[in-house]
Amino acid sequence: MKTITLIEDGERARSIYVRPDGDVTVFDRDRKFRFKVDIARAETTWQILERVAPVIAHADSVRVKIDALADRCRAGWRPGDPDEIDPDIPQRTLRRARFGIDLIRYPEFDEFYSPATILMGDDENGQLQVTTEILWIGAGREWAVCEDCFLWTPPDGFEAQGD
Repeated sequence: MKTITLIEDGERARSIYVRPDGDVTVFDRDRKFRFKVDIARAETTWQILERVAPVIAHADSVRVKIDALADRCRAGWRPGDPDEIDPDIPQRTLRRARFGIDLIRYPEFDEFYSPATILMGDDENGQLQVTTEILWIGAGREWAVCEDCFLWTPPDGFEAQGD
């Protein structure tokens, strides 16, 4: 595994972990994202970084669009159709969705930080999926904007705990 750390202005660090199979994990601020890259025949750090950097740049661009979408929803806009979402933002469907908490992000001192709220449910193939942190969720729980995608949660399949 190669670890690449970028330090900006002497205070902010980003880390990139590249495994031999091309599985890449990027830690940026309080967010983490993963993807696969073909690193066959990339032997030096610079060759690996050349293949990884464009994917990171694209993921950062998508993240900016997701944040803008969440801000738009907070201002009162409500999506009604998948075509209304920017095509660069991944969209998924989660059936039988229920709330959860990302315990890995749960702090030792909860008065300083609230744990990340996530959704769990079945994807189109019936496989259990867990989302990243929810940035905004519709009042009827029919959709959610998460850190890495826009999520449709059909209302007839939502299983709210304690409702």
